Amino acid sequence: MSDKPPYVVTPTAPASSPDRAATLIFLHGYGDDAEGLPLGLAQQFQFAKKMEHLKWVLPTASHNHEAMTRAWYVPKALPNVMKPHVGDEDEDAPDDEAGIMKSVDIVDQLVEQEIKSGTPPERILVGGFSQGCAVSLVWGLTGRLRNKIGGMVCLSGYFPLRDRIGPLRKERLPQGSRRDADELPVKGGKKWFYVHGTMDTLVPTKLYTQGKEELAKWVDQGDIEEHLYAGMGHATGASELRDLLGFFEKVVPP
Repeated sequence: MSDKPPYVVTPTAPASSPDRAATLIFLHGYGDDAEGLPLGLAQQFQFAKKMEHLKWVLPTASHNHEAMTRAWYVPKALPNVMKPHVGDEDEDAPDDEAGIMKSVDIVDQLVEQEIKSGTPPERILVGGFSQGCAVSLVWGLTGRLRNKIGGMVCLSGYFPLRDRIGPLRKERLPQGSRRDADELPVKGGKKWFYVHGTMDTLVPTKLYTQGKEELAKWVDQGDIEEHLYAGMGHATGASELRDLLGFFEKVVPP
């Protein structure tokens, strides 16, 4: 998985009963690690005494020798080591499918561990920021355990492998499953929180819009909560955290 085990932020208040336990598995962005933005996000909620029953599982990507930093996969372009830009000039370049799907498998392992530890599957959330968001979007549509969990948290990312989602879903179906049963949007499935900032210069808003359109091919529109925050760059913001809290309270309430 990684040379570092996931950083686990334990709940500050226990769940009222075992069936009310909840976990968020959250992936960091390119060049970051679990103790960067993900830990800061968890601490903001805990300092505000919000979602005190929520366990945060924050994995760290392995060091990628080609990218020369920690990365879930090699992005399409590397204008400098710390700030990969995803823009129009890169759209025709192939995505690192092997790297992305290896990371998808890591998420499946983490979800499986949480289920085995006793967390109800429907009270598990998966998400990420930036490149972690990109992996999460693909996992949410192709992951082995994707249909068991309660929701997705996708912040400031883009949708890689857009043309490969259908084939990957078929390739990864369990043996004996109907090959055509996984093609249409599932109504009443897990909930999605997919948001972006208008001033994001690393992942242009155009790619967020494309991601929403792609997601709507596979997910019922009523299960997607989307927000575009005016003035927010490649970061988190107060309005976003307020809406994220509302999403948490809806999907994994105390």
